[in-house]
Amino acid sequence: MTLGGIIRVAWCGFMVPGVAAQRPASPERGAEQSPRSSQVQPQLELKRFSLLSGTSIDLSPDWIEREQMPLPPSPRLARFAPQVTFLEFMALENPKMHSTLRIATTTNPFLGGDEVALDVQMHSAAGSGSGLADYLFYFFFSAPRDCLDGGSEAYRKAKNQAELPDHTAVSPDLSIRTDCQHPPTLAGFYSRQLSAGVLFQVTNGVEFAGGIYPEFYLTPMEKVEASGLTFYVFEAQGRMRLDLATVDHFNLPDEMQGAQADFFWAVGAPSPFPFIRDPQRKNVPLIQVAYAGMGLGSDKHDIFMRLLRQVHSR
Repeated sequence: MTLGGIIRVAWCGFMVPGVAAQRPASPERGAEQSPRSSQVQPQLELKRFSLLSGTSIDLSPDWIEREQMPLPPSPRLARFAPQVTFLEFMALENPKMHSTLRIATTTNPFLGGDEVALDVQMHSAAGSGSGLADYLFYFFFSAPRDCLDGGSEAYRKAKNQAELPDHTAVSPDLSIRTDCQHPPTLAGFYSRQLSAGVLFQVTNGVEFAGGIYPEFYLTPMEKVEASGLTFYVFEAQGRMRLDLATVDHFNLPDEMQGAQADFFWAVGAPSPFPFIRDPQRKNVPLIQVAYAGMGLGSDKHDIFMRLLRQVHSR
């Protein structure tokens, strides 16, 4: 496989050859094209955003870094989330494109598995606790803090009441749904598009907390190799079109009415990807990149792939 090549991987983990070449490159949203094909476009100066570990990404000047955020997951969700430790985390936004990007380094929860197992896990049902939607909810586009606090407290009170001796007739199963009020920001918008709120529940003595998800279409996994890194890429295409009330609440342009959100998550490391413990490469941290964009018609696949190719690790 050549450097920078893309391999489309089927749901069951088998590779389907030739698909990568069928995706035509398209210009990034907001980029102007010259009416004259002979006119040379000037090179856009890129801005580098870096983590202390040396992982970096080169982006256009339209991207800005948000204020420092606590490492995910939220304490309200930590015991329910997949067991992975976030080492560094950076949140970026592009107001011009109405897009948001997160880049992080983490420990490796996929050690001992393989790409087929990773594919199966990420395509598991939303609400299973380990699928793509859950991963995005726990770590990248979580519910607002006050909503998580309120839902957790309501669940605690309901659980304590159900466990009182004089309430023995109450079923041990319990489900507390909390719908969130999302702030009118890009982060709030994508949090709302991923999940309407948070659900705390206990079933047959097993506790769980997760999102309240709309319908998503999960595309096949892709494998990308670029700049000495190997990434596995997953996409969740939103099926819910934006109505005018949503556009107005989140201060989006009127022309965004009817648009759909598109979520991406990529996990990577210096090649080869460390599924197997290597005595020569111990404790290799993973690079995780999450992106959310929206638009009418085609998805944001080409945009995310261009962003991913700008990720570097020293």
